[in-house]
Parts: sequence; structure tokens; C-alpha cells
Amino acid sequence: PAAPPVFYAGSAPTASAQEQAAVQAASHPPAISAAEAADIKAAERAAMLAEIREEELCAAEATAKRIGSWAAAVKARAVPCAAEQAEVERCYAAPPGGDQLRCGSAVDALVRCARL
Repeated sequence: PAAPPVFYAGSAPTASAQEQAAVQAASHPPAISAAEAADIKAAERAAMLAEIREEELCAAEATAKRIGSWAAAVKARAVPCAAEQAEVERCYAAPPGGDQLRCGSAVDALVRCARL
């Protein structure tokens, strides 16, 4: 069974001075000046910017590393159809009988190579 409600005839019991001070301190944080508030905001902003810069720097470094390895792989590859291309260039530079139309077989060989 629940206890019956308590009614006070006079005034309700009051909290001690320490309890009242604790309640007031909890409900009202200590006042800070506008300059202190601005300093706190500036420090928070600087910390957030530093974190964002660090994240962006890490992402940029990862991208640069990925592009560098891709470029190295591309440079390491042999030029496809290099021999056929050289033959076409040689033929056009000094065509047989002075007629560039006679370079058709070299061009056809380059086209066949390029399609593979």
C-alpha cells in the first residue's frame, strides 16, 4: 500500500542554504564576459579548421600517391604498335617513288595493330 500524502499546515520545509546554492549554481552557469566567449568561440573554430585541414591534407596526399603510381605505370608501359607507327612515319617522310599513296600498306598494318 502507498503511503498517504503529506499535507503541511504551515509552510513547507525549506532546503538548507547549501542545497539552495547548489541548485542555483546548477541552473545558472557562471557568467563569462563577451571577450571570454569570443575567445572560446575562436579557439573552437581554430580547432575545427585544423581538423578539417588535416583531413583534407590526408585525402590530398592519398590522391597524389594514387596519381603518382598511375603515372609511373603508364610511363613504364611500352608504346603499343611502336614499330608500325615508326614505319608509317618513315614512309611518309621518304615515300617510295615520291608517292605517299604507296604508304597504304604501312598504314593498314598500323590500323590492324591498333585494333587488337
